[in-house]
Amino acid sequence: MIVKVCGLREPANIRAVDRLPVDLCGFIFYPRSPRCVPDDELHAEAVRNCRKPAVGVFVDAQPREMLRTAERFGLRWLQLHGDESPETCAALRQRGYGIIKAIRIATAADLAAARDYEGCADYLLFDTRCDGYGGSGRRFDWTVLDAYTGNTPFLVSGGLDAECAEAVKRFAHPRFAGVDLNSGFETAPAVKDAGKLEKFIPKIQQS
Repeated sequence: MIVKVCGLREPANIRAVDRLPVDLCGFIFYPRSPRCVPDDELHAEAVRNCRKPAVGVFVDAQPREMLRTAERFGLRWLQLHGDESPETCAALRQRGYGIIKAIRIATAADLAAARDYEGCADYLLFDTRCDGYGGSGRRFDWTVLDAYTGNTPFLVSGGLDAECAEAVKRFAHPRFAGVDLNSGFETAPAVKDAGKLEKFIPKIQQS
């Protein structure tokens, strides 16, 4: 069960979450997001010092901008959350980065887009379809994922909170790899409740 905590920003909070049994720490570089990480040395150093692999989240950014940010912040993974092409994903993956491609889901028909990214991404991230890019705070109907027959493993996101542990443990799919946790574990935008995460994570990792 991969646990990714996304939307981190504040240095002290990054250090607190970094000490938890999480697998990936996510940092948003989308200017319209209230969780966007400032491009300054204080925040760059905090991300670079993260012991867990750092994931940079981008929305329709130019590849050269993603690469510049990845180098400055020490990112090892790139999450593409917009309408980026399979070719862009493949090119960035060839540069040595792990790639997570987000697919917005409302119905089973939305899974058709996932087929285009076979072989271009290490993981897909199925998130709740909404007007913006993530951050809806709503969970989509995971039963629609029964229709997913691709080979790329996936994470689920959208509306996960401390009350979802049993739902996560019950969910079964051969390609289900883990969860992406964000606003449901916040005390304020970009401030994660480390105590709540510490209690939640062991619950979903129990066999």
